[in-house]
Amino acid sequence: MSRSQDLHRTFCQGGRGYLGARLTIFFYGLFVISLFFIHDVYVHTLVAAALFLISLCLLPHRKLKSGLLPIAIFLLFTFAGNLFFHPGKIVFTYSFFSITNEGITLAGIRTLRVFSLIFAARLLTSLLTVDRLILALEGILAPLEKAGVPIKDFFLVMGLTLKAFPALTAYLLKTYREEKKVAKGAQGVSGRIAHMVAFLMPVFVKSIQSPEVFFRSSGCAGEAEERR
Repeated sequence: MSRSQDLHRTFCQGGRGYLGARLTIFFYGLFVISLFFIHDVYVHTLVAAALFLISLCLLPHRKLKSGLLPIAIFLLFTFAGNLFFHPGKIVFTYSFFSITNEGITLAGIRTLRVFSLIFAARLLTSLLTVDRLILALEGILAPLEKAGVPIKDFFLVMGLTLKAFPALTAYLLKTYREEKKVAKGAQGVSGRIAHMVAFLMPVFVKSIQSPEVFFRSSGCAGEAEERR
């Protein structure tokens, strides 16, 4: 076992034992709120760097690398979207586009804030399993049941849906491979659309006619009755 995996297991055990799931979520919420009260780019840089280093130590390298490309693209668009059209000292201008010192600072703060939110969420989902996360959120929001909000039903459906994802993914892959063999000669836009419809329709029909199949495959068929 690698050092990062060992640290990850130790920290997860601490999160489940000493801190507890609800306390972990509380600190995460406190951290998220505090990010919106920080307006210093240097502080945001330190927070983002600390989160990245913690992720390097705690998360398995495979999990850390997964999704980095879409995250980088999203951060790039966040920076670019907040860079232009801000008043202040102009450092670059072209046609009707202008970049100011204030725009660079604001774009940097918002990009680093989004970076911190993403990596903090990844750490949270690494510390807590899906079951513990859902149960903790249900416990935190349980007082809303007195106001008539169906908290238990909502989180029950959420938990079962998340558990059914692996079975649904396997069924989609199986259906896709079967349809791909049948529709090898599909060409053009109309052919691809027909292939996509032929691929998705059986899934929709089966999910409507017998949705319990996916729950049985995921091993959570009786969980609804147990939790009720």
